[in-house]
Amino acid sequence: MKALANNLDSNLSKLMTVDKIHITNFSHKWAEPKKIAKAEKSSSRQSIKNNNTNSLLLTMLDLVFEETSEFPLNNSQFYNNGLEILLKQWDSNNETERSDIYKKISLQSKQDLLSYIALKTFSNGDYFFTQQIVEEYISDYITNLPNATTNYQELQLNSKAVLKSIEVQHGVVVQQSKGIYSFSDLALQEYFTAREILNSSTPQLLEKSLQNLVEHLTENRWKEVFLLLAGMLRNGDYLLKLIKNRANAIVAKDEILLHFLNWNMQKSVEIKSPYKSSAFRALSLEFILNIDFDFALTLDNDFAGDTGLNTAHIHSYTQELKNCQFSKAQKQVLKQYYYANKLLVECLNHARYVSRTVREEITENVLIPF
Repeated sequence: MKALANNLDSNLSKLMTVDKIHITNFSHKWAEPKKIAKAEKSSSRQSIKNNNTNSLLLTMLDLVFEETSEFPLNNSQFYNNGLEILLKQWDSNNETERSDIYKKISLQSKQDLLSYIALKTFSNGDYFFTQQIVEEYISDYITNLPNATTNYQELQLNSKAVLKSIEVQHGVVVQQSKGIYSFSDLALQEYFTAREILNSSTPQLLEKSLQNLVEHLTENRWKEVFLLLAGMLRNGDYLLKLIKNRANAIVAKDEILLHFLNWNMQKSVEIKSPYKSSAFRALSLEFILNIDFDFALTLDNDFAGDTGLNTAHIHSYTQELKNCQFSKAQKQVLKQYYYANKLLVECLNHARYVSRTVREEITENVLIPF
């Protein structure tokens, strides 16, 4: 257990870039053996710890653990809990001068405002945005609050005051250089983007928002938004079905790729081995695309301990794959299809709730184009 504590302290030293006092205080809270053991039980909790190198995120991590004595089970829950505690504590304890308008905005509305800004900026690919732009977004939002002024000049002044309060009070949005702002960490922008999609005002708008989101399925910068949203939705069925259908559409117009994928499905079922057929399907695409076998290992952990991956079980399989010839463009499409299926499985694993029927349907049809 002492070795485990030492290992944790070492990891913290590498990951954290905040001041030494914060690191010391934080690591001491983890020094108790029971707490360390509890934290290390879950890889998802370890993932949260590994990813949070920003000082504000570390503060949130500290606050969540202090209040609950454990980490949330997934990133979306961590951000939700951490931000709620952070904003509450600032509202009640911080004596920094704040604008009257910001004082009157409820905790829920503050998070809604940050979510509104996040989706607007992230959708445009804006990780940095001008003061004028963010003030316009704030103005758009606060003009719809109860008893809000309709006077344009007052709205402008209120927007400036709200932006300053956000920056000074809790630092979720910060000024990077004169007149240029950003979220203090990309992870926060991604979380609030997912939150804004989740909180669409009607079920119909939520469906439309999810349909729009799936248009970004093969864009790597949207990956965390997909994963966070999967963990936030009360029921992930609709999102997962949309991802599956969109993934299939990627290869739907190429008869050669469809023929190969169907052949690959049949071969993966025919091969006599102790491994899951979905893992063999992933392995074949990884072989053709010359990429790491990480998806295959995700689909079947038993691969990890098999030193015969390139011998008995798949030797004849790979020999046949060598005969598959694809153009550069086709390989690019195949790579997008592979990535989409990989993200589908990751979303399934992150999902808060998925019906048994949909879970089985997705699990059985990984890398099968129907």
